[in-house]
Amino acid sequence: MRFVALEKLINLRDGYRRRIKIDQLDVLVIQEQGRLAIIQSQCPHRHSPLTDADIEGHRIFCPVHGYGFDLATGQSSEANCAALKVWPAIYEGNEVGILVDDSDTA
Repeated sequence: MRFVALEKLINLRDGYRRRIKIDQLDVLVIQEQGRLAIIQSQCPHRHSPLTDADIEGHRIFCPVHGYGFDLATGQSSEANCAALKVWPAIYEGNEVGILVDDSDTA
């Protein structure tokens, strides 16, 4: 596993969203209500981008079908939709990132 920096801490604020591609890995970094979430950038249902998705409380809603996902666990509100992949935030110095397995980025 290796650390991949995604953003400098000084840039994070409520309302922050940034899609970041690392080889084959495609993540969305979000900060809302003082909480940081790092999730896959597309809905697992039909791969719709979540970059402009609505967030209410601790849930993000797919803009195409309205499916909701818990930002902490990735669990979907719909039984027929898989959970979002969620990465724990890793803090290293003045940056936040994730730990990735090289097989995730190949």
